[in-house]
Amino acid sequence: MTLDQFTQQVRRQPFRPFQLVMVDGSRSTVDHPGFVSIDRRDRAVTFHATDNTRHELDAQFIQDLVALNADASATVGGPNGGENPSGGERSTP
Repeated sequence: MTLDQFTQQVRRQPFRPFQLVMVDGSRSTVDHPGFVSIDRRDRAVTFHATDNTRHELDAQFIQDLVALNADASATVGGPNGGENPSGGERSTP
């Protein structure tokens, strides 16, 4: 996944929640575009989850981006910002 793909997903209209899949398999859900930022050096992605926890992810370890279905975005927040065990649809570059 590239940061350009990430930025496109954040700016998508209408916005759809999505998950960031890390190289270790962990997933973090981004559920609102207003709570996301990328640092000036394009090295870290920071966002706040629905439970108000702050997540800072090293951009080089983000493996994939998965768009969530509308009903999947209503999952309860977990330790990674809300997890969707059923997955979602994979975004394509």
